[in-house]
Amino acid sequence: MIGKDKNTFYYCYGNVSLKIQIPMKFNKMPVKLNPTYTVFIGIILTTFIISSCNDSPPVPDRPNIVLIFADDLGYGDFSCYGASKIKTPNIDKLAANGIRFTDAHVTSSLCSPSRYSFLTGRYPWRTRLKSGVLGGFAPPLIEEGRTTLASMLNANGYYTAGIGKWHLGFNWALKDSVPRDPGISEDDFWRSVRSDHIDFSKPIKGGPIERGFDYFFGIAGSNGMRPHAFIENENVTMEPSVPDNFSQRTSGLRGPDWDLRNLDRVLTEKAVAVIDNHFSKESNSPFFLYYPTSAVHPPWLPEFTKGQSEAGMRGDKVIEFDWIVGELVKALEKHNSLENTLIIITSDNGPHPGDEVRMVERYKNKSFGDEFDYYQPYFGDYQPEYLGVYNEEKGWLTYDHKTNAGFLGFKSDAWEGGLRVPFVVHWPKKIKGGFVNSNVISSVDLLATMADITGTELREEEGEDSYSFLTNLLDNDAPQVRKSLIMAAGRTGALVLRSGDWKYIEGANPLIWDTTQYYRPNNYPNAPSFMQSQLYNLKDDLFERNDLIDSIPEKASELEAIVSLVKQNKRIEGNEVK
Repeated sequence: MIGKDKNTFYYCYGNVSLKIQIPMKFNKMPVKLNPTYTVFIGIILTTFIISSCNDSPPVPDRPNIVLIFADDLGYGDFSCYGASKIKTPNIDKLAANGIRFTDAHVTSSLCSPSRYSFLTGRYPWRTRLKSGVLGGFAPPLIEEGRTTLASMLNANGYYTAGIGKWHLGFNWALKDSVPRDPGISEDDFWRSVRSDHIDFSKPIKGGPIERGFDYFFGIAGSNGMRPHAFIENENVTMEPSVPDNFSQRTSGLRGPDWDLRNLDRVLTEKAVAVIDNHFSKESNSPFFLYYPTSAVHPPWLPEFTKGQSEAGMRGDKVIEFDWIVGELVKALEKHNSLENTLIIITSDNGPHPGDEVRMVERYKNKSFGDEFDYYQPYFGDYQPEYLGVYNEEKGWLTYDHKTNAGFLGFKSDAWEGGLRVPFVVHWPKKIKGGFVNSNVISSVDLLATMADITGTELREEEGEDSYSFLTNLLDNDAPQVRKSLIMAAGRTGALVLRSGDWKYIEGANPLIWDTTQYYRPNNYPNAPSFMQSQLYNLKDDLFERNDLIDSIPEKASELEAIVSLVKQNKRIEGNEVK
């Protein structure tokens, strides 16, 4: 089989393929092979491959890969992780027949930096984004030419499709009349850009199509973030031109085809169509579907799942996320491909506590009109909690549902509630079902894991913070692959180290977080100040109630030294140093 660059050839024997790259200068030479020589070369290659296979572990069949991750979904939101007021039968079924990880973490407790790690296998604090998230019109965070999960799989013959929320930046075309102040930084300039500054008639460069995806349909950022328009490949489908009645937080325009109430339904229809179209055209090659959903980011406007949970509007959107999973599973089953499809379900960061009291009151008072009828009678039975958290002075209604499973903190925090996420893996052909795995893994490890699955050897500059946990998928008793993991508090940018049972949190740097006032760090009753370094032993204190920074300062110094070492070096966090 000839590769895309016409200098690469693949010789296949059974489930094993040999990649042959011919130097460009030889490829220009006219070559005609005698059929006898072709057979002879084939025999030699087959003998070589069989010999190699006898000397090394077999490489798994290349599966289809479906990565579904929610926006702002918490460790406590699935019923298979202990939720009682939200039922997630589709996800529960996959967990019961797959693996449920209990110590999985993201690299940042906010979405843009977390998504960067998902796709690049690199820590986000190594980029220009030290805290907060990208604005809706921000330039790309993934560097040009950097290997991504999509580009790596694409080079291995996968059809790659991205559906949903991107939030990693684009190169938007500006109108000629837009003034530009040379005295402000690039990021500050783009944060000030408005929808009416953009020339929507021109292609949008620097996005998924230039980062390894064959196809993209989705949105630029969060569902409440401008621009409110769908993007297909490198163009908006319909320019924002009609009044936006759905965001409920900001005024402006939206595309005529944009309706926040059915946003995830539209995206899911596109994701199902990707699966259907692939099998109608390319049934002999694998595909990679990357689906970061809009759910369950606020504003929560559930439609067909309204009232189905006992955890308010946000809980209803979690049920919608479970529906999304079910729709993709049905599509795979329709094409008899579920058996050899690797499905991963997780979240980009920790959750909000529940429904915002401020918004609940406005729904109750019909402030947005009768069409926004989301108030449920049982809402009045609960008192506000977490006053002031995430800038909500009136607090949150939790309905006695613990979105963070009782861990300290929420989205944007350095504690477990912001960084520990559900992580379900289903792959019937290779994974023995029904296991719970307590090894530490991270979303940054996906690139190395998928490279292992496809038999790809990453170069030194590719996925430098990524460690394959394929052994944990194939053998639940396999040892943990990581010695340490460095994460970041999304709002403050403070680094967080996990090493064994120990967790060290840097004190926040006021020069970083104070300049992004929107991301004001959360304060909780009886919790340590985010300005102070902290130390916890999670084996004895999983919910981070007992800060040991003063009682064991030597341990804190030891962990702080590891942070400094990883900042300066790469590929030193695995149990087997590469």
